Amino acid sequence: MTIIVKFFLSVFVVLCFNPSAFAEGLTIMDSWARPVIIEGRPGAAYFIIKNDTGMDDKLLKATSPYAARIELHVHKHDGGVMKMMQVPSIPVAAHAITSVSPGGYHLMMFDLNKKLALGDELPLTLTFEQAGVINISAKILKKAPFQK
Repeated sequence: MTIIVKFFLSVFVVLCFNPSAFAEGLTIMDSWARPVIIEGRPGAAYFIIKNDTGMDDKLLKATSPYAARIELHVHKHDGGVMKMMQVPSIPVAAHAITSVSPGGYHLMMFDLNKKLALGDELPLTLTFEQAGVINISAKILKKAPFQK
């Protein structure tokens, strides 16, 4: 194999098997979801959004072939009590990182048509106001991939 062919083959492998997904300066990293052992029960998914653009953006919606519906949620303290509420979008500031994680913004999946076992992959389609559609695959884990 020539050096040029090896180079392009390695670039192809890196791009195809990179655990991050990106579009126009927006990168989705460390995507994961909690196991759901009973089909039909709700589940939650999380990830990190890195916005390297000069424009604010918003996550408007998420879909998956495994969920009848996915809502954008946030946990907030209200009168000393932690409450979960649905939100119309998740703000993504320019030149910033937005964490979609337990205890904050997250995706709530309802009417799952499949159990989500440890090690499975959950396909998600994220729709942003500026960046458009980004397809990701979230690994089913007990805790965030960056936690020990």
